[in-house]
Amino acid sequence: MKYHNKSILLFVMIFIFITMSMGCNGSNTIIPGIDPNPSTNPDNSTVSYVKVSAASSTIKVNQSLQLVVKGYNSDDEWVILDKSKIKSWGWTVQGQCYNCVKPYVSLSPQSGSLITTFSSGVTGTFYIVAYYQENPGDEYITDYTEVKVTK
Repeated sequence: MKYHNKSILLFVMIFIFITMSMGCNGSNTIIPGIDPNPSTNPDNSTVSYVKVSAASSTIKVNQSLQLVVKGYNSDDEWVILDKSKIKSWGWTVQGQCYNCVKPYVSLSPQSGSLITTFSSGVTGTFYIVAYYQENPGDEYITDYTEVKVTK
């Protein structure tokens, strides 16, 4: 019986240590309750526009933030997006040299996903954009969101 209690105590201590070392923003956190696609498509499933959103518009330096793109039809109904049609995720920074900031910015994955993770090692105002292309040859359907990175 004593050995069983020690095993449980050791497991609890390891769990607490891992939680404390990763914090609430572990390196690969999924936003709870966010599903990039609805369970069913409406009758009009043609994508008219997309919306990029994040759980927060402000993060600290080296903190990760997940961004999600959702699609909508002309009736403003949420439609299913094909993740393979996300041609790219991109970013730009306001008031700073892009090439100077580029080594400190991470955006992953950069295509083929309805969810991407952004982080920056420098402060600034960043714009994260998603490019969706319904059919080859069509113009891109885009949207962006602003993220402020602070110390």
